[in-house]
Amino acid sequence: MDRRQRAASNGRATAPSGQPATDGESRSLWFDPPTDDQDRRPRLTRERVVTEALAAIAEDGVQALTMRSLAGRLGVVPGAVYHHVRNKQQLQDLVLDNVLAEVDVHLDPAVDWTEQLKLLAHRLRQVLEDHPGVAGILKTREPLQAAGFGDRQAGLAFFVLVDYTIGFAVSSTSTSVNEQRLRDPATRTQLHQFFRSLPPDRFPALVTLGEHVWVDNRNERFTAGLDALVAGLEHAHNSPSDRS
Repeated sequence: MDRRQRAASNGRATAPSGQPATDGESRSLWFDPPTDDQDRRPRLTRERVVTEALAAIAEDGVQALTMRSLAGRLGVVPGAVYHHVRNKQQLQDLVLDNVLAEVDVHLDPAVDWTEQLKLLAHRLRQVLEDHPGVAGILKTREPLQAAGFGDRQAGLAFFVLVDYTIGFAVSSTSTSVNEQRLRDPATRTQLHQFFRSLPPDRFPALVTLGEHVWVDNRNERFTAGLDALVAGLEHAHNSPSDRS
C-alpha cells in the first residue's frame, strides 16, 4: 500500500461521488448542515400582536394592558410592537375591530327594526362575554338613523342599548359567589325550601318571591331587560315630541 492509500485508510472516510466526506461524528469541512429553527419565535405581525393583546386582557384585565407588558408577553422589545401598532389607542381599536367582527349578523331588511336590534344585542353580548374585558373598552360608532330616528334620538337609543349590553357582559366576569352557587340545582332547591319555611307574616316578600328571584336565569333576565328597553325606544320613536 503506497503512502497516499495509507493516509486515506487512517484518516477521514472518503465520500462517494465527490461529495463532502464526514466520519459520522465530525461536521463536514466544506458545508454547515441546516440549523434547527424550531426554537425560533414566530414572525411578529399585527395579527399576532392583536391576538396576544386579547389574551392579555382576558387574563389580567384591560387596565393591565400596556405596550411594554405586551412586548414582554411577545418576547420582543417595545419598539417592535410600535412597528405594527401606532399606540395603545390604536391597539384597543384593533382589538375591538377583531372582536366585533365575530358578531357577523346578517339582518333581514324585511324584519321589523325592533327584532333586528334584539338580534344584534344578543349576538353582541355573546361575543363580548366570549372575550372577557373587551366590553370595558368598547367604543361605539354607528347610530340607528336607518330606523328613522333623528340624530339625537339615534345617538341616545344606540348608547342605551350598548350600555345595557356592555354592562351585562361586564357583570358576567365578576359574578358573586352567591350567584355562582345558584347555578347548582340542588343548592337552589334547598334555598327555595328555606324561603317557603319562613313565617309569611314576618317575611312576606321572601316567601312569595324568593323562589322566583333567586334562580339561575341570566339569559332570561337579559332578554327581559332588552325587551323592555326596545319597547321604550319604540314608544319614544313613535312619540310626536322630541324627534330632533
